[in-house]
Amino acid sequence: MSRYSIPVKEGTRDRLRAYSNRNLLDRQSYDQAVNELLDQVEFASAEELNAQYGSIERGRV
Repeated sequence: MSRYSIPVKEGTRDRLRAYSNRNLLDRQSYDQAVNELLDQVEFASAEELNAQYGSIERGRV
């Protein structure tokens, strides 16, 4: 069970679950599937986001 809960509609949750389970032979985890999806839509990586917004956070301290 995930420590994080993101409210999505039931249909969206089902699609995400089906996407994460689509390749049972590789036993891809839900986390890996979501990250693959984010990669496919070319969303910034965590490192890129930290580099872009990290200076803002450091300025608040």
